[in-house]
Amino acid sequence: MNNRIVQSISNLFHPLLSLTWATLLLVNFTPLVMLPTVTRWFLVGEVFFYSCMLPSLIFSLLSKIGIVKNGVALRDRKDRVFPLFIYMMLCYVQLRVLSVQGLPDWAMSCYLGGAFLSTIFAVVTIWWKISGHAAGNASVAVASLYLYYLFPTILPLWVPVVWIVLTGAVASIRVHLGRHTMAQVTAGMLAGALCIVVANAID
Repeated sequence: MNNRIVQSISNLFHPLLSLTWATLLLVNFTPLVMLPTVTRWFLVGEVFFYSCMLPSLIFSLLSKIGIVKNGVALRDRKDRVFPLFIYMMLCYVQLRVLSVQGLPDWAMSCYLGGAFLSTIFAVVTIWWKISGHAAGNASVAVASLYLYYLFPTILPLWVPVVWIVLTGAVASIRVHLGRHTMAQVTAGMLAGALCIVVANAID
């Protein structure tokens, strides 16, 4: 496959977009679909701001002032540590903001899982590099399975099936591009899945 296409797929399912993808599932395939369109899109935009746009701006700024290399890519494990702790704090701020807005527990579990995952990444990255792409997509896949279990009449089975396939495809792409080893993508997928399972158990 053309490397440009492969890289585009990798970018589309970047870990900073995982919570936005999860939110799109929530507002289109759960009872949240009954919310006014403006409210639904505000939620998507809000999550995109906290989990993607703001971290991207901060990471780019850190790159410009020479604290990290490669901007949002953060290819060097040592470069990832400080930005990932910043991202972790933003995830918990986002979690607090969303909880104040009164989202139901089954929806909040997606964001709680994301916050747990950001914590695992920030800590593990001090010693080892694991795949954020694999983790983020695995967390969305497991969240979609959980939502299918809750709302089988609203959320079609093809949604979790597609996300499971996507998770495997993106993990393979990361190995193909030489960004991660098989062990790193496997660890990422396990971490992403586990965080959603734990978050749902707590809620």
